[in-house]
Parts: sequence; structure tokens; C-alpha cells
Amino acid sequence: MGRMHTCEALVLKAYDIGDADRFCILLTDTRGRVPVNAKGVRKLSSKNGSAIQSFQNLIVDIAEHSSGLYLRSAKCLESYPCIREDLNKFTLASRASELLLHFLHDTEPSHNIFSLAKEYFKCCDDGGSSILFQTFELMLLKELGLLPSFASDKSLKDFGLAKAGNELREYLCLDSSFQERSKVMLSDIDKMMLDGLCDLLLEDHLSFPLRSVGVSQNLITHS
Repeated sequence: MGRMHTCEALVLKAYDIGDADRFCILLTDTRGRVPVNAKGVRKLSSKNGSAIQSFQNLIVDIAEHSSGLYLRSAKCLESYPCIREDLNKFTLASRASELLLHFLHDTEPSHNIFSLAKEYFKCCDDGGSSILFQTFELMLLKELGLLPSFASDKSLKDFGLAKAGNELREYLCLDSSFQERSKVMLSDIDKMMLDGLCDLLLEDHLSFPLRSVGVSQNLITHS
């Protein structure tokens, strides 16, 4: 048996393989993003099956082998059930998970990014605000060193924000917690400008649109 690691984790993605297994990608507090094989978790006798679902917050024991990482046990800390029951909340969580999967590489730990993702999923489950995902995106890009400064009028103009209101200007320069920042009240015009800014920033770093948005729109269309 290989080395064992115990850590806190968020399930970013999980899908079934074979007859009884599940493959998942975890974001952990100490090892960063890790791909893990969960053998036999779909068996009725498995104690870990209910824990290995997307967006859950877990304590996991992971065994390290030459063939990869294997889940030995999982204890659910927070299940965030409302995310799986509400399409809008599910879409918000899926978009954030997709960004994390794109930007993060295996075994590059970042406690700040883990804490940000954990707080975001909790806010999604609780209901959040109208700028929840936008706030997550900007704070994630900042942690990754990819967020430009918006402190000058020139930088705002470069991103089409010359007519931004004072609230949006202050929001873009805030250095506060995720919850505090996501609760900032913006006018409808400022929200539209913020949406445009976030779309532009994603276009700079992604070569494709977020898949989770299209999937959710299809579900709404056919529901």
C-alpha cells in the first residue's frame, strides 16, 4: 500500500466508470487539484458513495500508488444540497468548477483558492447575490495573478468602463472578503458593465465559452 494523505477537499467533478467505480477531480486544501479513483463507491454496500458527488465538501483519505491516487474513505462535511436541487444554483456552481478545472493544475496547492471555492459553494447553496459568479471570477483571477488593475481612469477606459458609476469603481478596487464583496449593491447599468468586463476577461484566457452555460440553457429550453 502507498502513502496515505488525509485532507479537506471539494469535489469539482465526478463521473461513473465501469460497473461500480467513480472518477473524481478534487480540489484539496493541501495538495491542490488531484484526480482520484474511487473504487467500488457505487456498490450498495459502499460507505463512500453518497459523499462522492460534485460540489460536496469532504474530509478524504487518499492512497498514493504508482498507478495513481485512490480514495480510501470520505466523510461529508457539507453536502450543499440546494445546489443539486436548483438549476440556477447548479449553473453557478458548475461555472466556477469549470474555471477551477481550467486554470488549476494537478498538485499545485493554494489555500486561498481552496477557501475561495469553499466559500463560493456555500454562498451558492444559501442563495448568493446577483454578482456572485462575477465576484468569484475576479477574485480567482487575482489569486492567479491574471487580474489587471482598475485603479486608474485609463485602465477603466481600456476595458470599456469609462462611464462606470462610483459603486462599480469602488467594487473593482475592494480588498475585502468574498462574502462582503459579493453583497455590494450595484445599479443595473453597473451590473451590465461588470458582466461585460467578466466576459472580456474570460475571452482573454479561454479559447472556448464555458460549457456549463450552454448545457443549462439547453435544459431550460427543453424543460
